[in-house]
This record gives sequence, C-alpha cells and structure tokens, in this order.
Amino acid sequence: ARASFYQKGNWAYQAGVFISRSSGTIFEAPMWVLWLMPMLQCINLVFFYFVAVYQFWYNNALFIVCFYVGLLGGGVYVNGYMSVNRDLPVSIREFALSTVSVADTLGIVFADFSGLFIQSCLYQVNGIHGAAVSCPLS
Repeated sequence: ARASFYQKGNWAYQAGVFISRSSGTIFEAPMWVLWLMPMLQCINLVFFYFVAVYQFWYNNALFIVCFYVGLLGGGVYVNGYMSVNRDLPVSIREFALSTVSVADTLGIVFADFSGLFIQSCLYQVNGIHGAAVSCPLS
C-alpha cells in the first residue's frame, strides 16, 4: 500500500509541477506571493510530518494535497526565475540566473539530505525497518 501511495502521490505532485511551471507566461506572482510560497512549503512539511506520525488522514483526498504541493513547488521555481529575468538589468541577468540555478541545486541537495533523516525518524516512530540512515533524535 505504501509503495502504491508513493507512486500515485508522485504522479499527482508531478502533475502540479508541470501545470505550474507551464503557467509562467500566464501568471506572474508578485514579490509578496513569491516570499509567501516558501513559507507555505514549510507549513506543508510540518503538515505531512504530522500526517505521517499520527496517521490522521489516509485516504485518496491526500492526493489533492500532493497536487497542491506540486503546484506550489513549481510556482516558486518558475516565478523565481521569471522575477530574476524580469527585474534585473541585462548586464547582471546571466550571472544572476546562474546564481539562482546553483542556489536551487544546493537547496535540493540540502532538502534531500534532511529528508533522509526525517524519513528515518518517521520510520522509527511507525516501526518500519529499512531506513538508509539512523534517526538522530533516538
């Protein structure tokens, strides 16, 4: 069941990413929305953590939240790049876009590394074996 959920949840997430990244020329988020979206992503992290620990919401409606998370992540990505491209002078735009690309990649690496430890703690709480690393909180 867990593998099936991951697969379907990933499809819902990727659909949200595809739609939001494809909408960059249709909708341009103002700067305050661009700052709000990462905060909402942090709220999503806390929400999904508590769902995994307390298992209070396990039905197909959770796929809607996965889709929303994809919309949000893709929206941050496309609107961040669009903002740099739109707001910075041509003389520094290429350097700024390269910097954003490196920062984006470093953020993904940090999130993946952190995710290993968060997952191991969730495995421990739920009595699941097979985590790649040990939970640092135990």
